[in-house]
Order: sequence, then C-alpha cells, then structure tokens
Amino acid sequence: MLPMLNEAVATLRENVIADADLLDAGVIFATGFAPFRGGPLAYAKARGVGEVVQRLEELEKRYGERFHPDAGWTSINVT
Repeated sequence: MLPMLNEAVATLRENVIADADLLDAGVIFATGFAPFRGGPLAYAKARGVGEVVQRLEELEKRYGERFHPDAGWTSINVT
C-alpha cells in the first residue's frame, strides 16, 4: 500500500495528473481501490501524511531505496 501512495504523490509532483481529486477517482475506478477509503491520497490524509512518510523512511532503512519517500510529500499540498 505504501509504495502505491508514494507513486501517487510522485505523479502529482511530476504533473502527470492535474490534481489529487482526479488521481483518487482514477485509482478508484481503474484499479478497484476501495471507494470507501476515498482513494490513495484521501487514505494518506486519513492515516496521517507524517505517519506515512515516517513508515516509508523506516521501511527504506530496512529494505532499501524502493521505499524512499518521494519529494512530493513535502513539495505539494497533500495534507
């Protein structure tokens, strides 16, 4: 789940998609992400962006670079 959230933030930072609402809707309709969770970015907000980033950092230390938090967590408004 966390790598998906990280990639979702990366797509916003890289301007692949216009905004967070479109991203959440697209992931819900295209992949079957649980609609009651509101999409990956809504889920990250509900869980707490700081908690998501902290967990990614912990996983990066343990498992390597693939869990490195994307710069988008601080450079775009996902809170």
